[in-house]
Formats: sequence, structure tokens, C-alpha cells
Amino acid sequence: MTTGRAIDHIGIAGKNLDALAAQYEALGFTLTPRAAHPDHMGTSNRLAQFAGQNFLELIEVDRPDGASPISDGVMSFGAYTQQFLARREGINLIVFQTQDRDADLARWNAAGLNVYEPFNFERLATLPDGSQQVVRFELGFVTHPDIDVLFFVCHNRAVEHFWKPAFQRHANGAMEIEAVSLVSDAPGPHAAFVASLFGGEIRDIPGGQSVACDAHRIDIVEPGALPGPRCIMDAPYAGAATAITIRAPDKAGIHTMPGDAGGTHIIWT
Repeated sequence: MTTGRAIDHIGIAGKNLDALAAQYEALGFTLTPRAAHPDHMGTSNRLAQFAGQNFLELIEVDRPDGASPISDGVMSFGAYTQQFLARREGINLIVFQTQDRDADLARWNAAGLNVYEPFNFERLATLPDGSQQVVRFELGFVTHPDIDVLFFVCHNRAVEHFWKPAFQRHANGAMEIEAVSLVSDAPGPHAAFVASLFGGEIRDIPGGQSVACDAHRIDIVEPGALPGPRCIMDAPYAGAATAITIRAPDKAGIHTMPGDAGGTHIIWT
């Protein structure tokens, strides 16, 4: 069995980070303080870290004039998020763990996937005691023309300053992102693309297919296969991420609808 690569984090974009954060705090998540990415990215975030060593990233474009443009072979995190928010709010990033970003990009290039130049950045992180430390990341981007999500790998170069137990305790008991769900009009081809990134095993599920991502998974299903509202997929996109599954035993069986979670359906298990 090929297990694929673990999910590092899921990005959820909103037009107003304060309002988005208030929704997630009301759902019982502990969030890190607001942090600003470099001006050429134009974004700021707050995180919900989990003991399972993955996290949610709530994102706002708060300095749009400074965001670098997307050009041939060069991805702009901020410009991509601006374009996404012009369509809708919700899940815009699916990010995988890596220890060798350059090797991942080389393999994707060899496979003929739509990849972009390597991207490095650093920012200040506020720790639970109020002190600040620099955290650094190495990213490698890949996209699919018919899936409205930016996929990338992230190598965290400052884990000692990033993961903090005080940020991983949540009133709702959340422990880990288990899965992300894509609503798709072509589950088979889209599952094949996701599996091609890291070789994760594909298995059939009701309404579509699921791709193994180490201990996690990405489910690709037809509209209507998930409970709750259908995803609105704007042309030319044929697939969009609409839901996350979070392990939180005390809330197992509960569904949080998109209007209460920044355009994201949360399935609690």
C-alpha cells in the first residue's frame, strides 16, 4: 500500500480575518495571534494548531497593493488569494509536509505537472509568552487547471519556534485534520491528479474516490455526495475544496455548516 504524504495544513481564505477568526473561536478553536507575511505576499494569518502536527491557516489579504503578480512559472501567494476571494471565501490551500521541497518540485516537473519556481519566506511569530521569533518556510507550488485550490509542499525550517502546546489545546477538543473533501464533476481524473503528487493509494468511496495522504486523506466526490449545501463551482473550475474532517471525539457526528465557518463545511469525527 502506498500511503502518500501527510497533510501539513489547510488554508481558509476570508475577506476579513477578524470576522473569520471570531467564527473559529466561537467554534472552540484556540488561535495564534495575528501574524503578517512579508509585504510582497500581502497577507496575514491566524492559525489553529493541532497536537496531530497539522493546522488550519485562516488568511486575509490585508495589503493587496503590495502583493506580487502571478507570472509565467512564478506563483504569488497573495495574488492567488486575491483572485480566489473574488470568486468565494473558503478553502483555497491544501498543503503537504516535506523535508525536501526541491526534490518534490523536480519529480513534479519530470511528470509534466504545472509547477512554479521555489518560494522561500520568513515572518515573525508571537509565542504564548508574548515573545517573538522568526519562523522560516520553503514552499513548492503545483496547480491543476480545473481544481480551484493551490496545492503545495511546505518545509518548516523553524519547528522549535512554531509548534507550541499552549496553541494546541482547544475547547472543542480538536486534535487533527483528518481529511479535506473536494467536490468535483470528475472525481476519477481529479483523484488521479492528487494521487500523482505523492503516489497515495486510491480507493472507492460513496460518490467518488479517496486518496491516501499518510494518516490523512483527500476525498474527491460528486456534488451532492457530502451533507449540507452543494458547492458552487465557478467556471472554468470543475472542482473545489468545500469541507474538512476534524478529529474531535467530543463532537463526533456533528456538522458545522459553511456559513458558520468561513465558507467551509466542518465534519467532526
